[in-house]
Amino acid sequence: GASYFGLETIPNGDGVYTSSAPKNTLGSFTLGAGILGVVKDDYKMSAVVAPGDSVLTFSPSSAVTGSTLRTRGVAAPPTGFDGDAQAFFNRVTAAGGTLSATEQTATNQLVLDLKANGLWTPMKAIYPMVGASAAACAQNLKSSSFTGTFTSGWTFASTGVTPNGTSAYMDTSLVPSTNLTQDSTHLSFYSRTDISGTQQEIGTQATNPDRFNLELRYSGNLSSDQYNFLTGRVSVANANSTGFYVASRTNSSTHKVFKNSSQIGTTNTTTSGTLSLMTNVVFIGLANGGANYSTKQCAFASIGDGLTDTQASNFYTAVNSFQVSLSRNV
Repeated sequence: GASYFGLETIPNGDGVYTSSAPKNTLGSFTLGAGILGVVKDDYKMSAVVAPGDSVLTFSPSSAVTGSTLRTRGVAAPPTGFDGDAQAFFNRVTAAGGTLSATEQTATNQLVLDLKANGLWTPMKAIYPMVGASAAACAQNLKSSSFTGTFTSGWTFASTGVTPNGTSAYMDTSLVPSTNLTQDSTHLSFYSRTDISGTQQEIGTQATNPDRFNLELRYSGNLSSDQYNFLTGRVSVANANSTGFYVASRTNSSTHKVFKNSSQIGTTNTTTSGTLSLMTNVVFIGLANGGANYSTKQCAFASIGDGLTDTQASNFYTAVNSFQVSLSRNV
């Protein structure tokens, strides 16, 4: 529900304003989005505020002192959003983005589902790609760290973010060698586009053979590299690049890739290689260090610790439910 907010010149002991009382609310008011209206005179004002973050700017005609002015207000009942979800919404607003009520509800449920299935802690960066703007889509749902930076060349829509395939990528600022743990890593990407081409969707590359990236349909094949692409790659034919992909390493000799709820390709049991060589930040829309830009629309991406088979399956269930609630599942 809506909240009430007011400013009031403190009256005298009889509860009235005399001719000497300061006219503290004489001035101009600028109403931001969510301010439903202002009622005022020279001594007091009140405003009704819709749920969410709103800004009301008051420019007084003369100096106002705290000893002669007080605030009043009645807050709306709590929204019921999870604290981490609300913190994400606040970051979106602070960055200049907006989310619809449907997007907020879907994102809140995603957070609850991830926590209920032990998937919140393994995450370092979660990009739900909601809000249809760079400001909103750059925000990390997990924390205030690893806010993305989009280059030019992106298209933002309610269904996700789409790179132009020639120059567009998002810099996550997450460095695997610093922010991830050897032999426990994952990348995920939800693609709404089916295309076969020389494209890389997410990751980073160092000097060969050191790579940490995911390619959904690179010349017809899904390829996942978790450190050493010469010996540690998972590669399998992929007839359609839409869906939710999770590439996960849970120890030095277990590297798997999941498409939706099922493992795709065989488990690579070769020794992993060295994560410490991955000193470049992870990109989305391109593997940092590569030159094969993607054109696939991304509706979700994440980076974090390795996920077990059960976690990968539960991860798909949570993310798919999220996409269904936004009417953008494939």
